[in-house]
Amino acid sequence: MTDSCLIVHEVLHYINKTTKGSNCFAVLKLDMNKAFDRVSWNFLMLIMKRMGFPIFWRNIIWECVSTISYRVLINGKPSESFRSFCGLRQGDPLSPYLFFMCMEVLSRQLLRAEKFGSLTGIKISRYAPTLSHLFYADDAFLCCKATPLSFETLRDMFKDFEAVSGQMINFSKSYIKFSLNTPADFREYLTSILKMSHVPTFGTYLGVPIDISRKRSALFLPFIDTLTTRIASWSALHLSQPSKLIVISAILLASLNHVFSAVPIPLGVCRKIHALLTSFWWRNDWNKQSIHWTSKSILQAPKEYGGLGFKNTHLLSQALLLKKFWRIHTQPTALLARYMAPKYARDLPIPLANSRVSQPSFIWSDICKAVSAAKNGICWKLGNGQLLDLWSSRWINGKQPFGTAPVPVPEPSPSLSDLLLESGDWNPTMVFRYFSSNCAKEITALEPPAQNFDDFLYWKYTEDGSYSVQSGYSLLWSESSAARCIRSFVHTFPWKQVWRKGIPPKISIMLWRLAHNIMPTSDNLISKHVPVDSMCNLCRSSLETEEHLFRSCETAQHVWKASALGINAIANPSISFISWIGDFVSYLHRQSLMPDQRWLLLYFCCALQAIWTTRNAVIFRNHNGDPAVTCRLIEDLMHSHMQLSKVRPTQLHPTNDFVAPCVVTATSLPQRSAVSFSVSTRHVPRTNCFSCCIMSNELDYSKSSVVRASSSFDASTRALLCAMRYAQSVGLSSVCFLVTCCKLYAVLATSLSVPISVRHSFREIRPLFVIYPYWSVRLVTG
Repeated sequence: MTDSCLIVHEVLHYINKTTKGSNCFAVLKLDMNKAFDRVSWNFLMLIMKRMGFPIFWRNIIWECVSTISYRVLINGKPSESFRSFCGLRQGDPLSPYLFFMCMEVLSRQLLRAEKFGSLTGIKISRYAPTLSHLFYADDAFLCCKATPLSFETLRDMFKDFEAVSGQMINFSKSYIKFSLNTPADFREYLTSILKMSHVPTFGTYLGVPIDISRKRSALFLPFIDTLTTRIASWSALHLSQPSKLIVISAILLASLNHVFSAVPIPLGVCRKIHALLTSFWWRNDWNKQSIHWTSKSILQAPKEYGGLGFKNTHLLSQALLLKKFWRIHTQPTALLARYMAPKYARDLPIPLANSRVSQPSFIWSDICKAVSAAKNGICWKLGNGQLLDLWSSRWINGKQPFGTAPVPVPEPSPSLSDLLLESGDWNPTMVFRYFSSNCAKEITALEPPAQNFDDFLYWKYTEDGSYSVQSGYSLLWSESSAARCIRSFVHTFPWKQVWRKGIPPKISIMLWRLAHNIMPTSDNLISKHVPVDSMCNLCRSSLETEEHLFRSCETAQHVWKASALGINAIANPSISFISWIGDFVSYLHRQSLMPDQRWLLLYFCCALQAIWTTRNAVIFRNHNGDPAVTCRLIEDLMHSHMQLSKVRPTQLHPTNDFVAPCVVTATSLPQRSAVSFSVSTRHVPRTNCFSCCIMSNELDYSKSSVVRASSSFDASTRALLCAMRYAQSVGLSSVCFLVTCCKLYAVLATSLSVPISVRHSFREIRPLFVIYPYWSVRLVTG
């Protein structure tokens, strides 16, 4: 869906740039009048028959679409039911697929007309394919050269399609856009053929503004208005802050993901979205002003960095655009890649911040900027070494061989084959000769390249090398200025424990506010120019600050001593209040890992909440602030939270079955008299080397070696491949390989994605199990 938006944008960009020449172009947007309600059932059955669907299946579809009946209200009373003779059910998950079959007829007509020359599509570059139409359900986009023959062909085609399918094109709502070099009188003549109006801008396609000009912000104002309306409706419900956190992350921002995925959002629009979300978070009443207690950069920081995890929409838009680049690179047969790659071939495989192509489209320019911002995550996987430069590309665990500083290339410059042995493994002598010691150690720990495969890009921050929006957003945020500003505060508080599963969201948000010193105490309210009494409302003896209210106040000290924790709150007054809470959260979290002390951290948090609740009761309900009442309140809070946790599932599903000592098989084939190979690895202390051992008692075969690898999984994979090569060389047809690495067995026995560090090895391992069906792998643990 978003691919279609990007392709349509490229077509419109090409038309907008066509200001000279004799070739005029036009794009059309068709509006189907009640598209689903007008589908002819006989036409649908005929299409399914021509497509080869069997009679049994067609009868099932006929029963699904023809059994519908209707009743209408006449003066408030339902009429007799009556049946329809056309149309598809709205909302039925099967209806869009049936409608696609009907639109396929129009698509084949357009392709046929293009084949015989009566209709000419548009090519945005010399080697790009010709495009004449894009269909998505009832959204139809057509493009062609603006000639009388093309428009007459379209007119006749529309009439034939309407006659056989039952559809009706609403020409009053359909429109045409012409290239700028089309004469005005010629436009009027062409529009009179189809009886459609022509417009200066194309508007939206699939709900996304795609005809983008330099003044882009005005195109996104409707989305701002829609977001404002939604926020106003949610604000009327007076939600709590934990509820608001869910609404912002899962509803408000998620509703804009489709737009973010298709087109880049201007920075000014992103700031307006941030302002709306921030106001919604801090306001209790949408019609009244509220205090914004902290900056938006802290709100947008991830929770483990002291924030609330609000997405930065500008960075989110860049992360989603990176997904488009990744799709173009990794799926060259997709329509998006076949249409975009020929035009922007000079920018590929890795674009720079400024495109090398003259007059790139707005979306491609922003894609180049996003790729440049995330270049640290885009790395090369060595194959035959033809597509990358060994001296300047990022191929050593995502790093360049000599960093970012330019270095003189040795003469004569060695090729990749010079760094390898005849067996295909690294040649340590040559590697250490041309590279520094640290760099050479990393190179020899890499998987040897595969000479029969091309080099390819992979994403550094996922195990399988595939790009994910979440990892892309995390990288972009970590390199932003906001991340650099708050990193100094990250390590002073245990944020991960604040948001752990056993802590209720309401208490987590209170701890977050305490750590940032933004609780609405008298001291903080006065700093925000709110006229309140500055004295502590519990003891009336000192200024009410977070330090005093939760720690130094006499009432708070009595509560802490009388609690089940027995804390002396002023035992070490030199420690700041934030450090005091952070130390207790960290300590109690470690204690709560024991089965009989899981309640400790929750009890500490409930005590903080009880003190705050007592303070509010004194101010707003004229209570006396008795410490005994506060202690009873702690017990009540603990009881309610514990009752809530009992309803939730607490048993975690195991991630694998490799817990007890056992022997499990990776194949269900009947086992013959198999030769067994034991493949084991052991880490060499204080090095990045592993000792690999391959043994076979039946063949009296033993081989051991020391290899450099980044993990035990990588070393075990190489050792298994070595054992399989030996078994193949001696012609063994029934072999059982015994491995000790759980992860290696899991990847072989299941459909788990292959880690990028051993991608070449698995390309050789998996076909061997197809060639030799009586080869198997077993896991030996214990």
